[in-house]
Amino acid sequence: MGDDSEWMKLPVDQKCEHKVWKARLTGYEEALKLFQRIKDEKSPEWGKFLGLIKKFVIESNAVAQLKGLEAALVFIENAHVASRTVGEVVSGVVSKVFNQPKARAKELGSDICLMYIEIEKAEAVQEELIKGLDNKNPKIVLACVETICRALCEFGSKTVPVKPVIKLLPKLFESREKAVRDEAKLLAVEVYRWIRDALRPSLQNINAVQLKELEEEWAKVPSGPRQTRFLRSQQDLRAKYEQQQQQQQAVSGDSPHKTEEPVQQVDPYELLDPVEILSKLPKDFYEKIEAKKWQERKEALEALEALAKNPKLEAGDYGDLVRALKKVIGKDSNVMLVALAAKCLAGLASGLRKKFGTYAGHGGANYFGEI
Repeated sequence: MGDDSEWMKLPVDQKCEHKVWKARLTGYEEALKLFQRIKDEKSPEWGKFLGLIKKFVIESNAVAQLKGLEAALVFIENAHVASRTVGEVVSGVVSKVFNQPKARAKELGSDICLMYIEIEKAEAVQEELIKGLDNKNPKIVLACVETICRALCEFGSKTVPVKPVIKLLPKLFESREKAVRDEAKLLAVEVYRWIRDALRPSLQNINAVQLKELEEEWAKVPSGPRQTRFLRSQQDLRAKYEQQQQQQQAVSGDSPHKTEEPVQQVDPYELLDPVEILSKLPKDFYEKIEAKKWQERKEALEALEALAKNPKLEAGDYGDLVRALKKVIGKDSNVMLVALAAKCLAGLASGLRKKFGTYAGHGGANYFGEI
């Protein structure tokens, strides 16, 4: 009891750092009560704990950690300075909470991530969760995917960017862990709910069975997703939704219907990573495309055709390539090769979009009339 009497006299913040776990547990309990009492988000009291919140989260004792997580959640929700802690705390959640056997710990960890999103830190949270997907512990990977899915479901695609998520989906579908693959499917369905068919091109190369299963799930997705949780800066929007629900309830006399949002218009092209093709051309491409034998010219064009099929191409100097294709279209006597060159040129134009404008005068649309 002598030892206990010593640490019990310490201030709350010092208890939270004590070497004895019971002292830290008491510290977290007292901190939680203190945080619930503070009414001013800019109170100097918050500053005393600014450097401690990560320790609340990564607490090594399982019993104390639960109370530390509860206190951290209240801190993040109410303290004006909480946004400063997002990187280190979410990183701690990923590495030291998502691997815990207790469901309550993981639930609180997920709650903390979403609370940071609510206080306008969605990008930083998503960055840490994406890092967690590379962890060797499948429990951590699974919890990160679940949290990303939950964030997208509640806040919507305007708050939680889908492009970084879409890039990760193919890799998640290749996981050795069935639980991770299953959660990846749920995430893909959630992304589809918000952007619909814009998702399809990015997942065309996953396993055929998985793609078929996804197609079946996508067919069941109702139209009109709705944001259910709002950022601090979106409280006017929240009030508008609540008012609409009340009006609907008054008219129908029944439970309010969800107000549907229009599906976010997303260009599939913008979700793709550009592919660099110039360095992948055969070394003898320019020699072969001018060879006397039509078979060699055909071989060169077929090599380019395979590369030009990529839906999004990285910017580069395509001048020589466009000129070579222009020459085939304008002068080659073999109609089949002229058509093939035009197809390659069309692929470049489609893959480069606005960036192809530089070369349009080199023989873009003017030469399609040759076919």
